[in-house]
Parts: sequence; structure tokens; C-alpha cells
Amino acid sequence: MRGPARLRTAAALSALSEDGRGLLRQEMIVSQAWLSGLRRRPVIAAIRDEDGLRMALDSPATVLFLLSGNLMNIAQLVHRVEREGRFVFVHIDLIDGLAKDQHGLRWLSENARPTGIISTRGSVISAARTQNLSTIQRVFLLDSQSVLTGVELAHNVRPDVVEVLPGILPGVIADLVRRNEWPLIAGGLITSAEHCRDALRAGAWGVSTSDPRLWHLDIGLTEPSASRKSLIGTG
Repeated sequence: MRGPARLRTAAALSALSEDGRGLLRQEMIVSQAWLSGLRRRPVIAAIRDEDGLRMALDSPATVLFLLSGNLMNIAQLVHRVEREGRFVFVHIDLIDGLAKDQHGLRWLSENARPTGIISTRGSVISAARTQNLSTIQRVFLLDSQSVLTGVELAHNVRPDVVEVLPGILPGVIADLVRRNEWPLIAGGLITSAEHCRDALRAGAWGVSTSDPRLWHLDIGLTEPSASRKSLIGTG
């Protein structure tokens, strides 16, 4: 997304965000504990299989994303992560056999008890909030219209955090961070330390990647911006 398309996106984002800016500041509910952990270790381990989970638990990653699983094993996977003192988010759209509705989320909250969930669906984000689960909404940056649609959805359902994919568009990330109140995570196609640093310099709170080599990067955000301080404190 370059040139005129990026400028149109930025202008539209500015207009869209004005009405919701104050509301998001007042009502956005964010878990201070996991965001504080993310500040120290902003590289999130995205897990797709058993080998990935084992390597993630052997890494210093503080936050883990579970991107696969099923109704029979998801609680066990979550409990393994939490026994190690980590924060874990379940991408509920990718869990086989688990209903993507109020009943499925209630089951997940009561039986697996993850830190929170990830979803692309506004209805799932809204339902998860009623179960006291932290919420991450995934937005795909396919073109300027998809960005606007994702931002509008985020304003409507008010997730705790937004994850944008791919995460290798620092200019777009900077626009989103500057014009909106929610914390932002960059994910997708993150394959190098420079990708991680570019996203963080653009204002992302963290980056998610399935590349185990990057889970050991020590690039913590020791000096959070004013907006980060207002959400997670300085202690």
C-alpha cells in the first residue's frame, strides 16, 4: 500500500477515528499484566504444532498465541502454557470442534481459562468480552478498503488489542497507531529481527511470529510511550 492509496487510507482513518477516540480511551479494557509482559518481551510466539509449543516454552517469550487445536486438547494446551507462567491467547476461529458463539466462549472461559482469544469476527470479540476474556481482533491489510473496514469494526466492537497482518508495513502501522487509541500488534510475514524492529519503531506494542529464531530476541520496550504508560503504568 503506497503513494495515493496510503494517503487516502490515512485521510479516511483520521475522519473515522475522531468520533470514537474518546470512547475508546474511556472504555477499552486491557489486561495490565500481559501488556506489561509484552513491553518487556514484545516478540510473541505464534504456535501451530506440538514442536512449536515445546520450543516456545523453552524460549523467553512471555506471550503465546495458539493457532491450532481442537475441543479435546485446547484446555490441556492452555494449561501447559500457564503452568510455565506465560500468557496465552487462543485463536478461536482455528480451533476445531469449538463453537464460535457465546456457548463455546463460555466453555473456553470455564474449562481452559486462557488469558484471552483472537478472532477476525466482531461477534466473537463482543461475546468474549462478556466472559471476561481479553480480546485481540485480527485485521488483514489487503488494501485500503480492508484497512478501513477493519478499523470500523474495531471501533464498533472495541477489542482490547488489534493485530494487523501482514506486519511488514511500518508506514501503515504508524498511521494506525497515530490515529487510534488501541494497542496494536503486528503479525504475519515477520521473518527477521529487522521486521520486528521496524514494527516496534512504527509504534506496535508487539510482533507475533511463528519463527522460533525470533522468540529469543531481546528488544524490550523499556521506555513506553505516554499512551502505553496510561494503560500499563510505569511500575
